[in-house]
Amino acid sequence: MTALLKFRPPVIGHRGASAYAPENTMASFTKAAQLGVKWIEFDVMLSSDDEPIIFHDELLDRTTNGCHEVDRFCSAYLRTLDAGAWFDARFSGERIPSLQQVLEFIDNTRLSVNIELKPLPGQERKLALRILKEMKSYLVQAKTTILFSSFSVEALQTLREHAPDCLMGLLLHEWEPDWQALSISLQCVSVHVNHEIMTREAAHKIKALQKALLCYTVNQPLRALELYSWGVDAVFSDAPDKIMRVL
Repeated sequence: MTALLKFRPPVIGHRGASAYAPENTMASFTKAAQLGVKWIEFDVMLSSDDEPIIFHDELLDRTTNGCHEVDRFCSAYLRTLDAGAWFDARFSGERIPSLQQVLEFIDNTRLSVNIELKPLPGQERKLALRILKEMKSYLVQAKTTILFSSFSVEALQTLREHAPDCLMGLLLHEWEPDWQALSISLQCVSVHVNHEIMTREAAHKIKALQKALLCYTVNQPLRALELYSWGVDAVFSDAPDKIMRVL
């Protein structure tokens, strides 16, 4: 299974290059491409009119000039929000991207992507189905690798049911008692683990399952080198260039 994923260099831009540009924006994705990464990660959730948008939090407050829950608003309104000024005035006017915008971007740049499904409570199945509908034709002719991931088992189960050939990764913030069985039953090609809970022994256990092992969010080069020495295939980083310098 790990042969299906290639990480060269073994670094994934976390929400783009979010140390240098506002996360999950076109500016952040463009910066990641300029830094030379071959993979980016971003989050997808639904607006009130069920449009897939690139956003991480349940609330708008942290990364836009809006407030309240994301799913209270339609996509047309969300596109009017400033998603860049919070980071730096230079990025004023950056918008929340649509999934279609990012798909066009990766088509042009040939970046591989990890799409994390971030369903709000009760939207697990709906989000997975909506993303697949949006990407149906794209997946058939994709020029790069598309890897889906989620903490939501229901979202992953829905993906597997309706897109049996898609590449999926199981996300773990803490060790779940049934993570091994889940990763096998869902036919995951990768396991994505919070680096703070990763140990050499756990890394060897995951690699023994013939899964790719990815760790998030790693911004210290020495920690990245340690993880690589344990068999970690790639790390997610806000500053991917810092990790690449020590490779």
